[in-house]
Amino acid sequence: MYTVIPANVSEAQHKAAVGQLLEQYHRQTEREKAIHGIGVHAEGLPLPSKYQDEIDDPEGAFAHSHVLIAADGPDVVGMLVLTVDAHASEVKRLWVVPSARGLGIGSALLQQALRVAEDFQSPAVRLTVWPWREPALRSYRRLGFADVQSWDSRSGLVCMELVLTKNNAASRD
Repeated sequence: MYTVIPANVSEAQHKAAVGQLLEQYHRQTEREKAIHGIGVHAEGLPLPSKYQDEIDDPEGAFAHSHVLIAADGPDVVGMLVLTVDAHASEVKRLWVVPSARGLGIGSALLQQALRVAEDFQSPAVRLTVWPWREPALRSYRRLGFADVQSWDSRSGLVCMELVLTKNNAASRD
């Protein structure tokens, strides 16, 4: 059974686990972008420095964000990064290890992120996702996220938003 908790990325164990998950996330994303003609990443090459910086120093990279992890006993199997803003909070990273997918871990991380955003009185939560990530899109829509006009300069991303109200909070519980 897994639990979702706030990560303490200043603590060595959480920092290492979050760094490993971020590396998996970024490497998979770069592979997918290359497959879909958006990137040119080749296996074995270093990641772009902005991504490597997150992996090496999640505490610094996400100093003003909330990092949540999903743990299955001693194993960290998922993570989510949420930036909280007065206008709209944003899910910046969401990753569940492939062997733990389909167990509701991604949804549990998202639901906890929505509670954090509500606690900070954020009126909405938004995120971006590549269109080929169909299972993620289905999950986001099931939780109530809707496609919205893009705010991101990267072409092809699906931008989604969930307006936070007491009605949709009650439906998640």
